Amino acid sequence: MTLADVHHTSGRFDQAEQEAESVMILVEADQDPLPACWASNARGIMALYQSRHDDGERYFNQAIDNFRSIQDRPGEASALCNLSRIHLATGRTDSAVALAEEGTAVYDSMGHALRSANGRYALGMALTQSGRFAEASERLLEALDVFRASRQRLWEGMTLFRLAEVDLAAGNATDAAVKAEQALTALRGIGGEWRRGNVLTVLGRSLAQIGQFGRAEVCWREALGIYDALGSQEAAEVRSLLSSAASTSPS
Repeated sequence: MTLADVHHTSGRFDQAEQEAESVMILVEADQDPLPACWASNARGIMALYQSRHDDGERYFNQAIDNFRSIQDRPGEASALCNLSRIHLATGRTDSAVALAEEGTAVYDSMGHALRSANGRYALGMALTQSGRFAEASERLLEALDVFRASRQRLWEGMTLFRLAEVDLAAGNATDAAVKAEQALTALRGIGGEWRRGNVLTVLGRSLAQIGQFGRAEVCWREALGIYDALGSQEAAEVRSLLSSAASTSPS
């Protein structure tokens, strides 16, 4: 799964999906259950990022069942937290929180700090969408401390991005802009352009809310260029932001 992981980290999701599918074919022929479990989990992640939510849910449920059948608790927790994100993306907020809590509890029971931080990252996202902003910040800050101590720059940057989303949703646009800028710094040179586009979009929203419309438009135009180059569906949202900004700006 190493090559699939490299593509995923770099934001090359189509290539990561192809690699995970190749692994699945090989392990099915070999009948080795553990690689098959992780291949299902990886394919679910790619489906999530490509907004193929039905496929993602099927892969994650398959991974959970398979991990449980071989009593692989870390794998089960990973798939539970990933399934939480599918529920989140499809509006099932309460079950998203419950799944992330279940996965995090499994990680905590194992006493593995870095894996527990991954669980808290997923839980923080679910709590944000539930409107439980204080709890979301607490869980994400706990995760951030571990990622920084472990020198996990990708996860540090993404956690700062999620904290920016919490601040923005809670109406703290100035704090959101600071965290989004910190996320861009942490993610410089890693994580791929798609993730950079996501952070730029949130930074632009934050800047617009504090009246820095020119800087916001610069962020959105860069994000749009990234999304257009990747063929990402997020381009439509950014075009809408730019259109709204143009219609409200003074002539």
